[in-house]
Amino acid sequence: MTNQNIKDILLIPEVENLFKIFGDNKIYLVGGCVRNALSNEKVNDIDFASILNPDEIINTLKFNNIKFIDIGKDHGTITAIINNNKYEITSCRSDIDTDGRHAVVKYTDNIKEDSNRRDFTINAIYVDFSGKIFDFHNGIIDLKEKKIKFIGDLETRIQEDYLRILRFFRFQCDYQSEEIKKEELLLIKKNIDGLNKVSKERLWIELKNIIKHKNSIKPLKNMQEIGIFEMIFEGIEVNQSYEKLSNILANLKLSNTLGCKLSSLLNNDEEKIKNFIKDNPVSNLERDSILKLSNISSKMVSYMSMREARAALYRLGKSNFINQVLCQWSKDTNDKTTINWRALVEVGASWDKPDFTIKASDVMNMGIPEGPKLGEILNELEEWWIDNNFIEDQFSLIERLKAICFAQH
Repeated sequence: MTNQNIKDILLIPEVENLFKIFGDNKIYLVGGCVRNALSNEKVNDIDFASILNPDEIINTLKFNNIKFIDIGKDHGTITAIINNNKYEITSCRSDIDTDGRHAVVKYTDNIKEDSNRRDFTINAIYVDFSGKIFDFHNGIIDLKEKKIKFIGDLETRIQEDYLRILRFFRFQCDYQSEEIKKEELLLIKKNIDGLNKVSKERLWIELKNIIKHKNSIKPLKNMQEIGIFEMIFEGIEVNQSYEKLSNILANLKLSNTLGCKLSSLLNNDEEKIKNFIKDNPVSNLERDSILKLSNISSKMVSYMSMREARAALYRLGKSNFINQVLCQWSKDTNDKTTINWRALVEVGASWDKPDFTIKASDVMNMGIPEGPKLGEILNELEEWWIDNNFIEDQFSLIERLKAICFAQH
């Protein structure tokens, strides 16, 4: 019987159309969309395997007036674009040779042969147009039992693409309930030098996906145990603060916490953070998020008043305030302060930034010309306004402005 989630994918108009134009048994659903559907998880990208070669895929799409991108053609992948949605269609392949980064492949019309070169059993489940499932490596059983298994020989699969080491630990976050066997970890450790062949960009993408996951502690500990951080991500350490932080984030169901978690893994140490940013291809947004946590305000304490919290929120911004609270909370060994920290997070999450209503024109109306002095007066007034709990009385603000301007003359 076909899984209902699989049926739902097959009923998507674009998917129906692709199966129709390619004909019976020419393309198959495969990979993450099938895995997620069978696991009752959200399906994001829908990918296909095809027994046609890339040129035949292109010709079929052209004949049916479907837009496509062929930038991945050398790797056997053509991306169809229907209603602004992208669907990757990859020709079935088998490896002839590989150096751990790039493979020399031949195309095949045999999906079982194609499945043999995939990484894990749970990613090698195929579905045809009728919903029939082809599971050559017992991936469905492994999904149910929450086990991550390489297809065939572990070392062979890793040596075909060393990035599979990090992918293994990423999938551990979701699909591994038991401890990884020691002998498996030893075999992975034996091959970690191969990660030096993989681009920093690909490594960083995998690492940050692991860090962002709510179940990151075990995979990161395993990576630490076999020496991955010493070799390619120097400075990272799974410490007690990180474990506490991860549990806090999971309980609060907070997202967008990469900067906070990475900073914790680097012990909120400014030098370690700067070195990590220098050595890895983090984006400008990621860099800024992490750097803001390298110098946490000494005033960020569990017993700060709501007035102090609102002032800090205004100066730091909502996201940075919450992340600083979380970092300090994770270092606090006193369980009695938990309620205080939680309250500060809730204040930050619900806070709306007040408007400072005095403008440069108001200062100029007091006889102050444009220039540095005008900015100094505005800054002084704004600080007074913050310290006075964002006073809303416009009359009081104007009177204070008059006093500051008078003192400047």
